Amino acid sequence: MSTLADLTASELLERYAEGSASPVEAVQDCIDRIGEVDGRLNAVLLLLEDSAAEAARESERRWRDGTARPLEGVPYGLKDIVATAGITTSGGSALFVESVPTRDAALAARLAAAGGVPLAKLHTFEFACGGADNRTFGPCRNPWDLERTTGGSSSGSGAAVAAREMPLAIGTDTGGSIRIPAAYCGITGLKATFGRVPRDGVMGLSWSLDHAGPMTRSAEDAARMLAVIAGWHAGDPTSSGRPVPDYVEATTKPVTGMRLGRPRGWFEDPMHPMVAQAFERSLAELGDLGIEIVDVELPDIEMVQTAAWTIIYAEMLSLHAPHAHLIEERDAMGAGLLAAGPYVHASDYLAALRYRTVFQRQLAAAMAGVDALVVPSTTTIAPRLDGMLADLGDTQVDWLLVASRTQVPFNYSGSPGLCLPIGTVDGLPASLQLVGHPHDEASLFTLGAAYQRATGHHLAAPPLESAVYLAPSPTSTTTERSPA
Repeated sequence: MSTLADLTASELLERYAEGSASPVEAVQDCIDRIGEVDGRLNAVLLLLEDSAAEAARESERRWRDGTARPLEGVPYGLKDIVATAGITTSGGSALFVESVPTRDAALAARLAAAGGVPLAKLHTFEFACGGADNRTFGPCRNPWDLERTTGGSSSGSGAAVAAREMPLAIGTDTGGSIRIPAAYCGITGLKATFGRVPRDGVMGLSWSLDHAGPMTRSAEDAARMLAVIAGWHAGDPTSSGRPVPDYVEATTKPVTGMRLGRPRGWFEDPMHPMVAQAFERSLAELGDLGIEIVDVELPDIEMVQTAAWTIIYAEMLSLHAPHAHLIEERDAMGAGLLAAGPYVHASDYLAALRYRTVFQRQLAAAMAGVDALVVPSTTTIAPRLDGMLADLGDTQVDWLLVASRTQVPFNYSGSPGLCLPIGTVDGLPASLQLVGHPHDEASLFTLGAAYQRATGHHLAAPPLESAVYLAPSPTSTTTERSPA
């Protein structure tokens, strides 16, 4: 049964403005949807039901009084590494399960100040790197197939938005953690330019590669969300002081004559044959819009992943040094990454940092004369939870080897990347990624919105009314928590 929970943020704002729906109704519909399906998904770690209802009533009053703000009355969720004052922020870990921040993260404060209604804290891989089977809260399941992963580490954000539990969520991204779950769950995800969104109050993994950003069901919604959270903040010395463009206006611009560069090779091999076919179809759909697609070269791209992971290992160990002695209590994947840190020599770390400038110059040269690059978001569909192996058609490999392959280079360069659904393969989402020039998210929104208007792939929804969702849920390993 369709409810207000099925609408995008832009559609909700339109309904509020015309008086055909209210924030109180929308928030309640989202809460009802969570009650119906989250026992199976495990996307929501903490439901903020009472405070959300109060915020919705305030938003309803503002709509009546003509003082509505940009996201007035729109429900959203926060990955549980984003600090919330007076509300537990666990990082998905038993080590922080009782941690209660005293102030909001900068982006959380901006969302609330824009009228958004904070609805839930959402599942995450432990400390944004711990693996799909979270030992404290259990796995988050993909709403398209409950036996498969959402990817991560923004697992709950991907699942919750895809399952229509809420229209907006915040994820974070160090090596693909917004874009991988966006791809696997069939939603729109944006990693903006490094520094565009302040990370003050967001648990860190790798300070020179970390990003935070929107996970939504449309490019227009992502534009609305970025417009609110972008901009300099004193708490993040790496945040950008550049003016924030009108991203929503950018979604209305024409795309005829725009050019996309296609770097083949590394980004498309290895790839599951059916995912490759879906990607080729999406390129044809972009071409039908009057967008020219040309081949470009990125020399030495093989070195980039090694350099990026060298930085992640070193910076992760530095950030987690205070509890590194508790490595045996960490999830397996996170423990493995942490254990690699001591083997990174200072000279290797510094070389990886220096090489970044080389890659940024190579990337700029490859993108000269094009508006963005186009690559697959991921080269496989979502792996099964029992093994986390990515299917390449003729072989299966560890999921992270291929999932981060098309993602981490653009954390390393700091480039903006927008992931868009392009249809399904064997009933599971496939996705493409548009990679922009630094600080040019606007062009990505122009391209993404035009593509979504023309195709409608982003409108596809997982089978939430199937028997598996409606049956009684199994005993959950998720720990229930309430606001402190």
